[in-house]
Amino acid sequence: MDCASGQTQLAEKPSHVPEGLVVDFDMYDFAGGADGPQAALHAIQTASPDIFWTPRNGGHWVATRADDIEAMLRDPARFSSNRVFLPRDDTAPRSLPLEVDPPLHTELRKPLSRALFPRIVDAMEPRVQELAQSLVAGLLPRGGCEFVADFANVMPINIFLDLVDLPREERHVLLPLVEAFIKGGTIAARQEAQMAVFAYITDVVRARRLEPGTDLASIVVNAQIGEDRISEPDAIAYMTLILFGGLDTIASMLSFITYFLAENPAHRAQLVAHLDDDTYVRNAMEELFRRFGIVQAARVVQEDFDYRDVPFRKDDAILPMNLLCGLDDRRIDDPLAVDFERPKPARHLVFGAGPHSCPGATLARREITIFLREWLRHIPEFRVAPGCRPVHLMGVTCSIHALNLEWSSPAR
Repeated sequence: MDCASGQTQLAEKPSHVPEGLVVDFDMYDFAGGADGPQAALHAIQTASPDIFWTPRNGGHWVATRADDIEAMLRDPARFSSNRVFLPRDDTAPRSLPLEVDPPLHTELRKPLSRALFPRIVDAMEPRVQELAQSLVAGLLPRGGCEFVADFANVMPINIFLDLVDLPREERHVLLPLVEAFIKGGTIAARQEAQMAVFAYITDVVRARRLEPGTDLASIVVNAQIGEDRISEPDAIAYMTLILFGGLDTIASMLSFITYFLAENPAHRAQLVAHLDDDTYVRNAMEELFRRFGIVQAARVVQEDFDYRDVPFRKDDAILPMNLLCGLDDRRIDDPLAVDFERPKPARHLVFGAGPHSCPGATLARREITIFLREWLRHIPEFRVAPGCRPVHLMGVTCSIHALNLEWSSPAR
């Protein structure tokens, strides 16, 4: 989700931070970010120390290189997830299970992982495909759309509603609230929208705790944690995270991928020519994930230690920038170029690493594979509408605010 820092005051540099490792960097507002956050952050990656400290957003470390980022994400004993948002607010309720570490995280994650096993996703595929087909069919005669509002947000929220056994018509209630929270405005407006989302989720949680079914919500909100059932506040926090994670990240990935394909007809033609080749489509999708990473969540240092000669101290905040793993030129040749035929698909951390790797990764990949095939079969030629260059948003999840597309040809 996008979170404006709301903080212009610079933090004082702690005494243990070397002067040569200080860089003025704001994750919510950096040079070039509005035109493309991944390329702008890659420029920062190549021009800055591998690990540096910034006075912005409460003061925190930033790790920019793939080896370090991956090591930190896989080491919760030293880099805790108990606070992942910056600036850090230690008084705010934790987002579960995102902001807890093993072993509690392991217990909290189990019901969600079981509910999204590959065989469950396989069973969902016909409904996901039907949804994508119906959305594309509705847009095709219009000759254009605002992709974020008309498709990228609609597809994942309908899938969420299917998972929790609520009518798809509920999206008309829920989507405006989620949009108001995710996409900004004033802090007061976001707080108001957040409270409305909590109220909605609370009603769902209470209904499923009273009369459980077999849907995802029933499984999660009645999870056994040790000897006890998960508490109602924790169940509400859990379901809220599932909603935001399922909507925000998928919508952002869909938007970045579609923008790239709209602007790059040669790549689009390659995909259109190989839509029935499962391996080619899978490799192309992973290449797009690599190039257009979206997430950057913080960690909290748990003890005093030096890491590659960088002096970390207990309670330091650090931002291991997941999205830069796929853009590290120490691992990947020409990382800003998209090449669907790389000899070996490059690694990325779009879905995280370690204990907090995304349990919804299988479903996310299936959604985007289905989208690519259904969209490109019916709308193989499309472009960004003239004068409508999209604005990119920077934050915990980088996203596109609006993407106006047009096409002149009917279905192939």
